[in-house]
Amino acid sequence: MTGLPRRLGLVGLGLMGASLARAARAVDPGLFIVAVEPREDYRNQALADGLANEVAAAPGPLLAGCDLTVLCTPVAAIEALLGPVSRLLPDGAVLTDVGGAKEGLVKRARAEVRPGVAFVGAHPMFGGHGGQAGAAAAAGRWRSGTVAVCTDGDPAAVELVAAFHQALGATVVRCSAAEHDAAVAMVSHLPYLLASALATAAAQAGPLARALAGPGLKDTTRLAEFPFDIQGEVARRNAHLPAAAATLQAGLTSLLAAVTASPEAARAALEQARLAREELF
Repeated sequence: MTGLPRRLGLVGLGLMGASLARAARAVDPGLFIVAVEPREDYRNQALADGLANEVAAAPGPLLAGCDLTVLCTPVAAIEALLGPVSRLLPDGAVLTDVGGAKEGLVKRARAEVRPGVAFVGAHPMFGGHGGQAGAAAAAGRWRSGTVAVCTDGDPAAVELVAAFHQALGATVVRCSAAEHDAAVAMVSHLPYLLASALATAAAQAGPLARALAGPGLKDTTRLAEFPFDIQGEVARRNAHLPAAAATLQAGLTSLLAAVTASPEAARAALEQARLAREELF
């Protein structure tokens, strides 16, 4: 099928890797998939579910025939795998990833990915809930999701990665790594920090606050559930996060001033916020 590789390599079978395998298998049941995963139970499950044709515990010769390989691990592991995995791939192969911070990764790839292999940064914007793992994998994540594909790499490789995600049903947004990080600082990484700060403040507010906490607090602190290795490691790598936080701080100060000024000012400010959310979603 157009957009799919002849042989797909997946390094990591957690939530994103297993979901990607399911999405690819749903589109082309005959696609040959090689999966690398250190956890034996995940490897066995992938074989039992038909998500992979061959599996290995660590990157090795099985990847030698893959024309497209996707690094589906936490971002710190992606950084460590760039060079070693690229040296296992054939000339002309494309290496990509699913990490949430791109600017530093793309720069690192330029230095560490071997000549003859093209790296293209990509970021599926549908990571799920904190604590989810491979058991929660679903092909539908791609069919209803958006994937950012960074345009910093070789143009032909960029289009190959974009076509791959489009073939799985995703909407592809092309942007530079810097543009990506500036955008997700506001819409992904800052919400994670905000949820974390609110969860900490609420937990310190005393037993009555805990007893009265309801679904609203649960919803607004959901992102704080993410393990540090999944979201914290990503957020701390985004150089645009301090500017996004400063923008939010200024907005919160302005909103608080309106709320305490008068009923009219409070209504105007909060109605504007409600309309902004409607526009976003």
